[in-house]
This record gives sequence, structure tokens and C-alpha cells, in this order.
Amino acid sequence: MRRIFFTLIIFASGLDAQILPHNLTDTERLQLDQIGLNRQVTDPPQYIQFAPAEFDSVSGIIFSWRGFPTLLTQLIKEVAEEDTAWVIVNGTTEENSVYATLSSSGANMSNISFQTVPSNSVWIRDYGPWWIYDELGDLAVIDLVYNRPRPLDDAFPETFAGLYNTDFFGTDLTQAGGNMLLDGKGAVLVSDIIFDASEGFDPTLTQAELEETMLNYFGVHKVIVVSHLEYDGTGHVDMFVKILNDTTIIVGEYASASTAAGNNYAITNGVATQLAAETNGAGRPYTIERMLMPPYSGGVTYTYINSLIVNKKIFVPVYGFSTDQQVLDQYEAIAPGYEAIGFDCNDIITSNGAIHCIAIKVPAKGVVEPMCSDWISGDVNRDGNVDIFDVFLIADQAASGESRGFCFDNAADINSDENITIFDVALLVVDIMRP
Repeated sequence: MRRIFFTLIIFASGLDAQILPHNLTDTERLQLDQIGLNRQVTDPPQYIQFAPAEFDSVSGIIFSWRGFPTLLTQLIKEVAEEDTAWVIVNGTTEENSVYATLSSSGANMSNISFQTVPSNSVWIRDYGPWWIYDELGDLAVIDLVYNRPRPLDDAFPETFAGLYNTDFFGTDLTQAGGNMLLDGKGAVLVSDIIFDASEGFDPTLTQAELEETMLNYFGVHKVIVVSHLEYDGTGHVDMFVKILNDTTIIVGEYASASTAAGNNYAITNGVATQLAAETNGAGRPYTIERMLMPPYSGGVTYTYINSLIVNKKIFVPVYGFSTDQQVLDQYEAIAPGYEAIGFDCNDIITSNGAIHCIAIKVPAKGVVEPMCSDWISGDVNRDGNVDIFDVFLIADQAASGESRGFCFDNAADINSDENITIFDVALLVVDIMRP
């Protein structure tokens, strides 16, 4: 069932007098040297099961109440029907105002969690937390350097991790979240804008360094770089590419060169061809679905692809165009079992973003088993018995001091002190000899 929400008149106080755009402002372009100051870079996580994808299950969605209150109200209300909507506000006064706005809209307030964390902008996709599942199946936050001189935004992931007592890992990679799409199988799509220093990115970054960071912090072993759109304000890949599932990618398509800005007609077609020849992180080929890009008009890059998947719902930007319904039908055709819901994005799209840009997920908990959950303590050769053969293997490891992998080490650590020593060998011998 497809639904479309168009603009309601909602008054809300507490918004910034001037909403920061998605793109760099002229003032910010003079402050690029301030990007990434006073943030924490940590060692990478020791063990990563995987980084969840765009389409994986979520506990809910985080929004920052820094602009576009009508659209945010509609999105938050829809999320809160079944999942948690975290709403980031700057203080108690703003929280009270936003609470009244959401309550009067009929939102399920029991599923809305307010957090007072000062922020600069609404574009939380670009600066919010990313996630991995660790060896225990628990979530941990991964933080990127936000490519904007917006220090409150850049500090948000670490603050959010602290609020929820979640492990935090800070990278030194300057990136925007809207320019990163994960397939959940070990591959990531980014646009080549990540190498453009004039857009706030690291002027020294190399492809090898990008790949190393993605592997060390996200467990991602394949980085696919595509061309970026021209004249869209950000160059982010999520403006015209969407990973719908682990083998299906939507790529925008202009009806003709005359409906696209600059060289975007050829760029979108070239990216579609490139990705059709690619495989996901597990080696399976991608299927490419083309989706209409509305004509570029009045300096605005309209997109239906900057959508958000929230469990079995897809939130789609619409504009009152004659093609809106066609696109909603297409989403439901290529994603059976999902409900496509349209939200009026005429206001926000002029700031160079849409729905995906102002929301970021909190993955579902309890859906990933701990690593090595099928290993038995002491049974390091995994033959179903704890015997003298295991004693020999553990003794050999204790003598060498070399790891044989997380699961082996965990099963060999009989006394759970995170070291493999002669004490573990002795404990295992005693256990074997016990009648």
C-alpha cells in the first residue's frame, strides 16, 4: 500500500533562525582547516562480525530537530508507529516545544526518545553514528570525521555512544555518511567526491588508505568508487544510487541529456554500467534497477532515490509530480513485501538533500549471534570431545604465544583471563581426569 504525505502547516519553536544547508556555505569554505578538530581517533575494533547494510533491520531512526519541522514530524510519526524515533534537541525548552508538536500530530509518544545533545544541523546522515556488530553480537559505534566545520555535529556520535553505553571507535577518515552505502556483505559504494579537498575532504587521502580504513573499522573488504553527480550540491552517492538488498542496486536515470544538469545523463548511465559489472562483498553479481530522476530545474537536483528503508517501509521523497505514483509503484514492485510511503520534499530538496540525508539508523539488537557460540570450551579441535588432543594443542599455543584466531583462543582460555597459559592447560587436564 502506497501513501503520500503532503505539507501540513505545523508551527514549532526552537529552530535555528537560519537552517544550515547540506552543502558547504561560503563562510565554511573559509574554515576548512577547522574540520575534525577536537574529536577522538581510536584504535579500530579488534573483532568485527559485519557492518549492517542500508536494508538490515533497525531498532529505530535518529533525527536532529534542526530544520524542516513539517517533514520531520511526518517522518518521526511514521517511524514511531512500530519502532523507536530518537529526536535530538538542544535543550529542555526545545524538547517541550517539539513534544507538543509531535503529540498534537498523533504520534505514538511512547516510541519517541528525546536526547539533549547540541547540534549544528539537520543532516544527521552525514555526521551521525555508523555501526558494527562485534564478536559478542553487540553493537558498537564507528565515527567518521564530518567534512564540515560543524563541531557540534562532528562530536555527536561519541556523545550518543556514551548515552547508550556503547563501545565507540573513532576513525581519522573524513567522509560524509550520505556518500557511503554498505551492502552488508563486505562491500561499500562511495562517490569520488571523497577525494575532493574543495568539498571538505582530506586532500591527502589515497584509495589504499580509504580501503585500509574501511577494512579495519568496518570489516569491509571491497570499496567501489563511482563518479559523482554534478551541480547537486554535495556529490554524495545517495542522491542517485541506493542499495535495496545485497544484490539489487537502484541507479538514477534521466529521460534525456536535456533533463539533466551538466554531464549527469552520461554519469548516471556510466555508473549503472559500472555497477552491473560488479559483485557484492560475497562475490554475487549486482542486479541494476534504473529509476527516473526528475528533470533538473531551477538549480535543484530532484531525486526519488534519496529514500530511507525502515524495516518493511520505504520512505520516498515526492514532489507532486505526475511521476510520483509511478516511482512508488516501482519501489513496491522491486521490493515485494515493503510499503512505499511518499513524503513531500519540495521544501528540503532546495537545500540539496531529502529523506535519507536527515535520518540515520540504529540497527536492531539481538539479531546477531556471538562469534564462536557453537564452540565448546576446551574443544579446540572441534571433534565434539574434550580430550588429550585438545591439551596438546592448547599447550602448543601457550608455548608459542601466537593467536590461532578468536574462536580458538576463546575456547582455549579455560580460566577466562584473556591469556592462553600453562594454567589453562592444567585446568583442562584436571577437567579431563575428573570422574
